[in-house]
This record gives sequence, C-alpha cells and structure tokens, in this order.
Amino acid sequence: MELREFSVLVERLYEAALNPEGWRSMANDLARAFNSGSCAIQLRDLAAGKTVVLTNTANYDARAIAEYEAHFHASDMYVKGAMKLGVGVPLIGSQVVDDNKLLNSEYYADWLKHVGIFHLTGAMMAIDDGAIAGIGIHRPYETDGYDVADREAMGLLLPHLTRALKMYRRLNGMERQGAIGLAALEAMAVGVMVVDAAGKLLFTNTVAERLLQKGQGITVSHGHLRAQIAERNPLLQHTIRQAIAGFTGRSSHAGMLVLPRQDALPLSLLVSPAPGYRLGADLLQATAIIFVNNPDDRITPAEAALATQFRLTPAEARLTAALLDGEHIDDYALRTALSPHTVKSQLKAVFAKTGCGRQADLMRVVLANPVLRMCRQG
Repeated sequence: MELREFSVLVERLYEAALNPEGWRSMANDLARAFNSGSCAIQLRDLAAGKTVVLTNTANYDARAIAEYEAHFHASDMYVKGAMKLGVGVPLIGSQVVDDNKLLNSEYYADWLKHVGIFHLTGAMMAIDDGAIAGIGIHRPYETDGYDVADREAMGLLLPHLTRALKMYRRLNGMERQGAIGLAALEAMAVGVMVVDAAGKLLFTNTVAERLLQKGQGITVSHGHLRAQIAERNPLLQHTIRQAIAGFTGRSSHAGMLVLPRQDALPLSLLVSPAPGYRLGADLLQATAIIFVNNPDDRITPAEAALATQFRLTPAEARLTAALLDGEHIDDYALRTALSPHTVKSQLKAVFAKTGCGRQADLMRVVLANPVLRMCRQG
C-alpha cells in the first residue's frame, strides 16, 4: 500500500467516525487497499451478546449478514483465534487457524465458502469496556493468501481504525441519548425551550411552539427568544446568561421569572443550566433549558390513560376527560345524547373509583399526576 493511498484511507476512516453514512463504502475501500474483494467490520456488544456487521462488501448479502449475526458469529474460528492472540494484534488467518482444519470445518462449509472467504488478514480491537470490534479482509480459497507485508500494513492501519470506531460508538451513543432526551421533553405537558447564551432558540417542544405562535408573553425575533413586553426582555436575557454561567462553572444558578401578557394571565418561566456540547475538555456550546407554564393551557389526559389509571369504563373515561376539558355535565349529556340520570350515575362511579367527592377534587387528583399530564388527549 502506497503512502498516499494509506493517507486517503485514514482520512476516510475519521470521516466515517463523524458521519455514519461513510461506513457504507468503507469496506470496499479497505478491500481494494489490500488487493481483495471482501471486507467486513463487526461490533460485538459483550454484555448483550450481540454482534452487528457495521460495514461489508457485496459478497455479504442480506441473508449472509443475518445468518452471521444470528448464528455464525458464535462459531467464527478466526475471531476465536484472534482473541487468543490478543486484541490490537494484526494477524493473517493461518496464524490462528490451520488451513486444513478450516477447510474441513462446518463453519467453512456452511457459511465461509458461500461468501467466498478463506484467506484473511485482520485483527480484534478493544473499543470500550462493553464492546470489541473486529476487521477481516478476505480472499477466496483459489487465490494467494496474505503475507507479512499485508500484516504489517494492517498493523499501521489498526490504531486509526480503532480510534475511528471508538469515536463512532461514543458519538452514536450520545445521539441515542439525545434522541431519548428530546422525546422526554416533547412529552412534557409544559412548554420546553432550549437556548444558547445569546438567546438563540435551539429546540422547542410542541407546547412551547404553540405558545410562541400565539406571541403572547414571549416571542421569537430573528431566531432569538424575546419577551413580548420590551421592558422585561433584559431580565429574560440576564436570567438565561446566569443559568448558562452555572453550567460553565462560574456560578450555580437557576432563575425563575414572570412575564406579563396583555389580556391574559402571566407566564411563569424556570430557566436552568443544560448540558452543552463538549469535545474532550473544551466546551463548544453551553445552553439553558426554559420551562414555561401557561395558566391558560387546559391539559386533558387521554381517555385511555384515565381508564388505565383509575380502572374506568370507556364511558366513564370519556366523561372524565370532558369534565377536565371544562365541559359542564348538562352540556355533556346534551352533546352525547345521554340522559342526565345516566351521566350522573357515571360521575358517581368515577368519584367512587378515584376517591373524590367533587369535580374540583377530581381535577386536582388527575392534574397532580405527572404521568397523566404527559398522556395528553390527541
């Protein structure tokens, strides 16, 4: 492998670490660099006992990958031999598996032969406490095997591949955690916004988006969060900066403020420091998370959630949702074409199951339950 080809290959590896789409063609690039037609990189989750093929050449069709991930990873003679040799050690297949033993094995007859694999150069890599990775570059039985020069080339490539895989796994984990966090924020019954130190809006959940569209109390101007009443804007910006200072270590501060609105009750805001983006020890972007309570919002839990929580019948859950939505019991009876007697009987059953004696108590019990508040009526 020439120096220029090696440099391009290393550059591609680090690009793939930052952009998962880059792994798709990585196997082809690696195979070509070793004058081969087959390559695969696998990740093994030790705790879960699960193996995933991260990138592969065309000889690994969907069926071959599925069979390997489901069954043949456990009988992979090359992996077993490589693990005995040690992680981080470049190798050629004949070092760890006798050629005749491989040819006569079920592993070769049932799987390797069908994907055109016999000769190998590769290695196992330690990625983190919970995972190892393996690379295999292959040639079929009918061709020449790999030699010491190929093993040395693999040794030069290995540190870069290991670092790229570590970066990929870490960033992939962060992305997964971020998706879970965003889903949790989206499910909240209060408005949630994330801003940077300049007040630039980075995220809003549905409740906050609806509030911003109304432009009451708080608005967005050129992508930045602003108080509707100009005199309150300096306090809003100051509270955001103070919260972010708490994350960066200059202070510890979460602020609460009230933003008046014209012809409506004021908004209550809690501004707290939120984790920013880090690269090593360097903070790239610090953020603040803002929770907004709009007293005008009427949050009605889904009927199914009410039924599950209090063991209500569908009819009782519908009535409860209507009452929580502010509908009068007589209006509900008229809308649903039920007799007042029937509706009152249903309400009596709801009171018995929820332990409440009045509609006001019912609203308090239901709306005090944060899980029910998240199960909003669609």
